[in-house]
Amino acid sequence: MNTYKNNIPSPYKTRVDPIQEEISKNISSFSLTVTTEQDLETMALFKNIAGFVAFKTTLKKGNQLLSIGYGSAVLNRLNKFVERTVLFAKNSSLIDAMVRSTKILDALSIMPNQKDSEERDLEGRDSPAFFGEEDMPQYASQKQRNFLTKLVENCDDSEKEEYLDALASPYLSKFQCSELIQKLMPVR
Repeated sequence: MNTYKNNIPSPYKTRVDPIQEEISKNISSFSLTVTTEQDLETMALFKNIAGFVAFKTTLKKGNQLLSIGYGSAVLNRLNKFVERTVLFAKNSSLIDAMVRSTKILDALSIMPNQKDSEERDLEGRDSPAFFGEEDMPQYASQKQRNFLTKLVENCDDSEKEEYLDALASPYLSKFQCSELIQKLMPVR
């Protein structure tokens, strides 16, 4: 019985699975500083509510502030377990800080061992192997971002949040930035 053995390696077998490649890019570790304190400002606002407790949790990476979370609870005859109620308020401030920090972590592009976020290859998309030269995405320049920031300052508060979210994205393309600038430019 003859068996055929292929000595040419398959390009599919030597390539890394794209899912695993993306997963490996997102595996990281970094240290955070969590500070929980009594939120005296909030407690002063609600001084008319007997048994009101409030906490403020601050999340930092090094000297960078990531988020501030708030939590509160009320001790009364329906909620008489002091230890559990205070712990609930403290934990809710921690959870609030963690939830708020997820968007900030994306916006700041915080990665471990990262020296300069601008040098970072955004998900490998800048390499010619991923796209043909004509298909490579063109990200918004700092000049475009600065001009768009000045235009956003003149917006209503309701619209400002949406535009600031777009500006925070490291993947904002030149085309998207140009469209936003045209949309915000005053009509003459």
